[in-house]
Amino acid sequence: MNESEERARILLKKWGYEIQQLDWVGIKNNKITIFEIKEKELFSPPPFWGTGLEKRQLYLRTHLFKLTGLRTILITFEKETNNIYWQYLDILENGKYYDTKNGIRIYPIENFCLLKNIEK
Repeated sequence: MNESEERARILLKKWGYEIQQLDWVGIKNNKITIFEIKEKELFSPPPFWGTGLEKRQLYLRTHLFKLTGLRTILITFEKETNNIYWQYLDILENGKYYDTKNGIRIYPIENFCLLKNIEK
């Protein structure tokens, strides 16, 4: 974050905005989609193999969806295999999940679409 972005962040929070920086916003077929990008190892059982994101990020993305219909796709690049897992957050939220003590929401890996061994 550069200096002007940091100053704007402070100002917006002072004005009462709930803010987060988005990874990407895309338009395809006249539909806007938000993208949340992660690179990490899969979460291992218990309770299940999975991946996810911070609950504070989830809160605002879910709120945006409810207010505007803007969907977020969570994309996780798995470190060890170069596999890419992706899914819409609203679909993930309608299934099973696990909240860690560190404030991360984990979704079962079988609820994601998989792109195998994509080269960097």
